[in-house]
Amino acid sequence: MATSYILLPLPGDFDDTAPPGLSYTVNVPKVLFDDTTPEIMYWQFRMPGNYASALVAKCQYSMASATSGTVEFEASLWALSDGDSADADTESYDTVNTGSATVPGTAGYLDEISITMTNADSLAAGDLVRLQLSRDADDVTNDTATGDLELRAISLEYTTT
Repeated sequence: MATSYILLPLPGDFDDTAPPGLSYTVNVPKVLFDDTTPEIMYWQFRMPGNYASALVAKCQYSMASATSGTVEFEASLWALSDGDSADADTESYDTVNTGSATVPGTAGYLDEISITMTNADSLAAGDLVRLQLSRDADDVTNDTATGDLELRAISLEYTTT
């Protein structure tokens, strides 16, 4: 077995009711997650045929202004297999997975949060997958940093067959 990656494009799809902001620096997008209101992004893709297990979301981020505190992401999956008795237009996400980190001591410095996707909605190779990602901005215990979190890149790491 080996490790492989899915690189997800930025920006993904914005939530209809609670979208994060979008900004560009030197023509490169960054998604801005607020520090007080949970905002949501989505990605949809087909799981590669060599997927075996151990999905981990890798979120590279920086902070717009914070130099102390912690941030937390919540990620959940919806997976639909060919032949499932489920409507592809009705989302049914598995239980949320979380990952957190202490922010860098200098605003703008890059850091990474890994989210082990333990709750993966019976994900299998070839599935249609939707990933939902949000900053857990209303968690005053695990997300204490002020100002926008700037999502710079996201990928999914997994074990191959």
